[in-house]
Formats: sequence, C-alpha cells, structure tokens
Amino acid sequence: MQKLCFALDIEDDWPPVATESVWCEQAEGVYRMKNAPFFIKGLAFDDTFTAEPDAVNGCIFEYQLIESSGHSLAWVLKNEGADFNPEKDLLLKLGCSVEGFPAFHLWSIDIPATVDAAAVDKQLTRIEELGFAVAAPVWRHDT
Repeated sequence: MQKLCFALDIEDDWPPVATESVWCEQAEGVYRMKNAPFFIKGLAFDDTFTAEPDAVNGCIFEYQLIESSGHSLAWVLKNEGADFNPEKDLLLKLGCSVEGFPAFHLWSIDIPATVDAAAVDKQLTRIEELGFAVAAPVWRHDT
C-alpha cells in the first residue's frame, strides 16, 4: 500500500487543508482507495481509479473513476458542545466504518454496499437534527 496525495480545491476557506493523503493499493496502473477520504469528492472506499501524480509535487490533481465499489461516503462536522460518540457507536453497529480527524472535529463514514441504507440514512438525519453538519459527497445507495 502507498499514500497518494490529492490536491484539494479550497472554496470559502474549506477544506482547511490544501492536500489530503489517502491509502491506496496500485496494480497495473490502477489505484484502489483503501480508506474513506475526508475531503476528496467523488471517491469512496474500495473505488478503483486512474490518476497521474504531478511531476513537480507528486499530488493528484485529476482522477478518473474506473469502477465504483458500491460504497457510499458521508462526512460529519461537529457542532460545538455536541458529543458524537453515541452516534458513532450506532453507525458502527449498522456496519459502517468511522474515521476521525480530531483537529477539525470531522468524521468520515464509509457506508458499505451491504448495509441497510435506510437505517444509515435515518441515523444521518438524526445526527443532523442534533446540530451536526452532514454531507454525503458520494451516495450510491437507494433509500
């Protein structure tokens, strides 16, 4: 496995970083995403894609999705004073994986193709009602 660095487009001071490094496997010129990204739009866990790292800084500026894994991706941004741990535990029980980025109170949620999408969607709606910001940059489930 290797880390690939993606250059990010910053709009209105978001995301708070200019690049994101993610774990990928590479075989025959094709990459497979091996973690749920925090800021990269359009890719989810286990997606396969092609990309050419920039010759100067090694970052990926563009990629081409080759095959969707069927996974969806959601991001949750903490509201001040709110505790995400009980909500995280419920997502884990539903079969999701959750990674945290503590410096920015941000969580990336991998939603496998095999989970109950309606239950996950209901939980994400509940999280939003609790005052968290929720986004689903990659949603491949029918609800």
